[in-house]
Amino acid sequence: MADTPHTPAHEELESLRVDVEYPEHLARATASTAEFDHNKSLLVKKRKTPCFKCGGKEHLEVHHFIIEWSEWNNADPAKVLGLMHHFDIYGDAALLGEKPVATPDDLRNLMVLCVACHRGAGLGIHQVPVPFWFADLVKRDGAIVLKPAHAKES
Repeated sequence: MADTPHTPAHEELESLRVDVEYPEHLARATASTAEFDHNKSLLVKKRKTPCFKCGGKEHLEVHHFIIEWSEWNNADPAKVLGLMHHFDIYGDAALLGEKPVATPDDLRNLMVLCVACHRGAGLGIHQVPVPFWFADLVKRDGAIVLKPAHAKES
């Protein structure tokens, strides 16, 4: 492998523009459901689930993981259920089996994240393409994949 050319380590500032079509939906700020509140309490308070990404235990939020809340009206619940079984991060899909998914607030669709890993500029799952977010999740100790947006120079 010594003769195989390598690309040297480097940094690239990614600029991403995505055109997303949102279906009609309730305003998120006013649409907290009893199901979401119950499941958030179950994950954060009862189970004491840490941040999925960094393991932090403070400033925790709950992320709609498989299907974004605002995209629920575009979703095929059977396909959502299939992905819930594939990415069963807390084991709830296995426990609930083939129980139909009725809302995006279903326990199987939720992931606990701290504020930085959820919405942080340059770090959060809402701000970073999934391949880079997962690369940051599985990086070796001391490796740098993502940097907070404020740490980047213009």
